[in-house]
Amino acid sequence: MTGRAEAERGSAMLWASGIILLIVVVTLLLIGAGALAARGHAAQGAADLAALAGAQAQRSGRDACPAAAKSAALNDAEVTACAVAGDEVEVVVTVDVRIRAGLGPWTTDLAGHANAGILTGAPE
Repeated sequence: MTGRAEAERGSAMLWASGIILLIVVVTLLLIGAGALAARGHAAQGAADLAALAGAQAQRSGRDACPAAAKSAALNDAEVTACAVAGDEVEVVVTVDVRIRAGLGPWTTDLAGHANAGILTGAPE
């Protein structure tokens, strides 16, 4: 073999290993981003349901915020803010997110915000 061919021996294996490693890292990042997006939708869904539960409780003459908190807890969320103004209930919930990818677990909180109220004077 010539000197140049000898120097390049095994370089294809090195390139292939690098490309495979890059593909694995990108795949793990995409999985993490997908999981984070799904939990974000879960936070918003929990906020929507909590606001609706609060509005329904208020319509029935009960306190809105405890009903919203109970609904949020049933959806693995926690009410961080609840306000009642007239016939409207405003709720902010957080969802704890734990993602295990690559180097270890990663945690954060995602928030969802929703309003619900009694519709009065609706057109027929």
